[in-house]
Amino acid sequence: MFDDISLFIAVVEAGSLKSASENLKIPASTVSRRIKALEVEFGCKLLNRSSHNFEMTREGHKLFDNAYFHVNSVNSIINEIQNDISGDKGHIKVLAPTNLVASCLQRYMSCYLHQNPAIDLELELSNTLTEFYSSNADFAIRVGKQKDSDLTSLKLGRIETMLVASPLYIESQGMLAQPQDLEDADIIISNLLTASWALFECANTNNRVVFKPSKRRMLVNDLQVAKQFSMSGLGITLLPSTEIKAELENQQLVRVLPNWQGANRDVYAVWYRRQLLSSRASKLIDYLKQNVDF
Repeated sequence: MFDDISLFIAVVEAGSLKSASENLKIPASTVSRRIKALEVEFGCKLLNRSSHNFEMTREGHKLFDNAYFHVNSVNSIINEIQNDISGDKGHIKVLAPTNLVASCLQRYMSCYLHQNPAIDLELELSNTLTEFYSSNADFAIRVGKQKDSDLTSLKLGRIETMLVASPLYIESQGMLAQPQDLEDADIIISNLLTASWALFECANTNNRVVFKPSKRRMLVNDLQVAKQFSMSGLGITLLPSTEIKAELENQQLVRVLPNWQGANRDVYAVWYRRQLLSSRASKLIDYLKQNVDF
């Protein structure tokens, strides 16, 4: 009934059934039929119609005067909600790893926010897994395939990992020739990756070596800190390419065993399978998938 009352209000505001039909882009016959159905519903005439115009009856005046404000209020709320979920405006909450946002994703998210000024982005950053279900987040960005079957995931890209050290360390210890030489090297481990390193030959990924350091110099739970210690000349570390692009370019770090690399790290957007992903969150995910260069 609400839709028909809303139509009745639109007809009265337009001044004729024909004008209302043109404004609403529905056939005049449909407008007339729905007004008649509304009159049947109320059990009284609302409009006295002629071939060219109409006059409201007493009951029609009463309906218009009492319903006008409420119909417009509801329609405003409907429009506001539709605009809010359209993808062009509103709030998005995202869980993401601190290191990945700082080293890579921040500049892409900045571009997206510049292009979508009505989007309000809330980022909850942590290098440990935050409980997704209690976070009230739209989606999370995670490294590695998630085991939870209740989560839907979309792959955003892939990050390479590589062995690096400072030129100072290489100068003092010499360049390594093969993975076995790591046994005698000073090793900096970030336990955000793994305590043992699976290394693959770039030219032949079937050639795989698992290295468990016996001469660990230090263990740290932050990639940026591991990088800083390696840059200071303390040893060799395995890091994601996103963390060390600038340092490799300005030669603060150099690759060790450049013909070998660590395991790739796949990056996913994940959300609760039973949760309806809003259009605005979906558009942000699509933007990241299409634009991020890991």
